[in-house]
Amino acid sequence: MMSEPTAVLLTGASGYLGGSLLVYLLHKFNLRSQNIKLFTLVRKAEQVGKVLELGGDVTPLVGDVQDAEGIKKLVIDNSVSVVLETVDARQFAVAKPFIEALTIVKERLNVPVHFIHTSGAKMFSSHVGVDQSTFLKDDGDVYATMARLDTRHPVMKQFVSLNNQIIDFAENNGVRSYIVAPPMVYGPGTGFGNKVSIQIVALVRVARALGQLYQVDNTDTIWPLMHIDDQVTLYVTVLSNLLRLQAPYGKNGIYFSENGTFGWRSLSLAVINALRNRNSIGIIHELPVATDEDLIAMGEVLDCNVGMVPVSLAGNCLIRGNNARKLGWAPQHDVEHLMSNVDNEVAFIVKEDSTFVPKAQLVLP
Repeated sequence: MMSEPTAVLLTGASGYLGGSLLVYLLHKFNLRSQNIKLFTLVRKAEQVGKVLELGGDVTPLVGDVQDAEGIKKLVIDNSVSVVLETVDARQFAVAKPFIEALTIVKERLNVPVHFIHTSGAKMFSSHVGVDQSTFLKDDGDVYATMARLDTRHPVMKQFVSLNNQIIDFAENNGVRSYIVAPPMVYGPGTGFGNKVSIQIVALVRVARALGQLYQVDNTDTIWPLMHIDDQVTLYVTVLSNLLRLQAPYGKNGIYFSENGTFGWRSLSLAVINALRNRNSIGIIHELPVATDEDLIAMGEVLDCNVGMVPVSLAGNCLIRGNNARKLGWAPQHDVEHLMSNVDNEVAFIVKEDSTFVPKAQLVLP
């Protein structure tokens, strides 16, 4: 006789990562063979129908991650023992009620409970002061590395300790935690909601508004990349293995998503030239160095203060993701794929970002 199914709750069904993962779980992952009962969290009642239209075996739950008591009730009432959180990489207040509720489920059912938190590569980058002379590997002592950091950036300072805080809180409450850190993710999303990522969108928005992209860093900095399809399969790899209690967790459960690196200058040139080609304008071969005025203008386009512009459009991040590969994850899309698909990526972003109205003068439609 088959045991009771494992209740898994996926957050962020209307988002880029969560929505794409939901579609994969429903149509490319055999939930029945894994003995999973899948729930997904939506913020609005009208999104329930959107989830159900996807088909497959899933139960939508309406709730807001900012409502701690409501979230705890949803987890406990549905005996959820695995939470896959894709909503907010920056707030401990989002993770805390999930972990507290999982603790109660663990006591009631006497089963292992798991919390997968979606972080981000920025929290392991030059922006928070991580040494960039060598690659930071997720099967090394990342926890200790992050605990030693003294971050100077005023905004990033409040985020850098979050992953360790989650690991500690989960461990103290008997919950197995897993930190998944996506980098620059690209490719069309497959969910019913947001279908585009963040960083290439930022480049496209600046280029469309100002008619130019700029060299923001003094050196040609590099960043890890990940196609959305590979990001989804990483989540699934971790999920499949944790259900068999074979996935490292806690201080050993950090999973960097990466399949190589790209150069910010090269990507920025490719993006601006993709837009120039769309408008029958000759391509350029060099980026101008950003002046203070340029940085201010970029901040206006991105609706952020000038200090956050380099965080959005530049920086070094040297990470290597070994843990998921050891579990069988095999990403398919590398930097050659990224650079050969920039034209398609830009066209898709322009289409999906049709409501974008920049504060600056729109130069490239």
